[in-house]
Amino acid sequence: MPGKPRSPARLDEALSAIADGAPLAWPEIEARLGDPAQIEVLRLLDDVAHAYRGERVATTAQPRQLLFRWGPLEVEAMIGNGSYAEVYRAFDPWLGRHVGLKLARSSGGGLDEARRLARLRHRNVLNVYGCAVHDDRPGLWGELIDGRTLADVVASDGALSEEEALRIGRDLANALAAVHAAGLVHGDVKAANVMRESGGRIVLMDFGAGGDQRLLASRNLISGTPAYLPPEVLDGAPLSIQSDIYALGVLLYFLLGGRYPYAQSDVAELRSAQENGKRASLHALRCDVEPKLCALIETCIAADPARRPQSASAFAAQLAQHGVAQATRSSRMRAWAGVAACTAAIAIGTVVAWPHLFPPAWASTIEFLRVEANGDVPLDANATLHVGDRMRMRARSSRDTYLYVLNEDAAGNATVLYPLNVDAPTALHAGEQLQLPGGTGSTQAYEVTADSAREEFLVVAALAPVSDLQGELRQWHHATATATATDPTRGVGAIVNVSAPVLHGTHLHALLAKLSHDPAHVRIWQFSFAHGD
Repeated sequence: MPGKPRSPARLDEALSAIADGAPLAWPEIEARLGDPAQIEVLRLLDDVAHAYRGERVATTAQPRQLLFRWGPLEVEAMIGNGSYAEVYRAFDPWLGRHVGLKLARSSGGGLDEARRLARLRHRNVLNVYGCAVHDDRPGLWGELIDGRTLADVVASDGALSEEEALRIGRDLANALAAVHAAGLVHGDVKAANVMRESGGRIVLMDFGAGGDQRLLASRNLISGTPAYLPPEVLDGAPLSIQSDIYALGVLLYFLLGGRYPYAQSDVAELRSAQENGKRASLHALRCDVEPKLCALIETCIAADPARRPQSASAFAAQLAQHGVAQATRSSRMRAWAGVAACTAAIAIGTVVAWPHLFPPAWASTIEFLRVEANGDVPLDANATLHVGDRMRMRARSSRDTYLYVLNEDAAGNATVLYPLNVDAPTALHAGEQLQLPGGTGSTQAYEVTADSAREEFLVVAALAPVSDLQGELRQWHHATATATATDPTRGVGAIVNVSAPVLHGTHLHALLAKLSHDPAHVRIWQFSFAHGD
């Protein structure tokens, strides 16, 4: 039965999984089987089986509610809406299956894209079944992808793991190599134009901005998405193979860093930033990613086209070479699975690898607790604490997360409570609990040591180290453990939790204004603590 993607260790097991209709974890299958010919045959069989299952489901479906008919297609629902076209889910009675239908808004375009796509056959490029004009509206229809765009993935789940981004980069580089070999330029490679199918397949879509390389060479019209366009195109040069490679580099930077290399949306400001090279290095955003991979991706977004990889196939080969280390680790897993020689071992390997390939949605919690004789008790909103009361803070996260805990009192004394070394923060590992002060199991606590008009806390959680914040915090006072055997505490002012605090501390308020308000990658909690009577 379909469910969590499986990673069979042998060819016969993979064939059985395809026959059962089970989704397959292709990256692991490639690592386990290792034979490119076998893998290519399996992919073809999986595609055929998928098409057959889709046909059976479609032909046995119940009567559908229709929006309208477009030629032979029965249009059921809109699933996308852009400036130049609308995308619908439709049923093709000739194919006996659901398809994706893209209708141009004007009568003057739409068929060129279909003709370009009809020249391509690659598993990482959207398959187009046909094109036509009905009711004065040009349109094309092709496979309907069950999945999410990479833009949606990053928005909801955050930046991707190194392994997943590397796999996506290889698939898209190979797809672009096929596009360029057909004499075409895609012209709008971006996160919103790439789908990750439910089984893990990566699909490049929407060729509306591109075209034939020879014809594009005579065009001076700037088209595409500015954040993904290289300097020469913004200066008026035509779209080209090199502009596709630049866009792929921007996409991979976005997938790993959670942001674009250049934040400017205005074209003139963007061009100026490109000229000055004012961007954060990818490794500064993701110090957990192999520096060589970060450097390789950044060669794609070099201002000078001559410094970029000279072809998509060359870049794909470089990415494949970088993946040797991951393949070595995978081979160790295969050897272990072979010694175990049981289905349970394979299942364990899948469970271990799955979170790294597809990280879970990011859920994180921060709570303060009162230390009482019978244990720690969560502090309710507006709870009152007095001199002598003790408290702790606990944090959990569903993904590896970097925490920064900051404090300021009514006198303006600003202190970094965590991490104690801002230049070398340690990630809170997914699923684990962090207790402050002192760590899990510590007897330390924060104590209300004296009357104070106000104590305020700012807690920042991020999926990657926040280098700008760390630079700011180097100038702050840093907490030190002052615990002894008889006094396992750290001092802090009087506190009470309120539900909707407004921070008054000048240091915290200024810092808060500089922080990224991007809940997909950085989350912020504010606590205002006042002394009780």
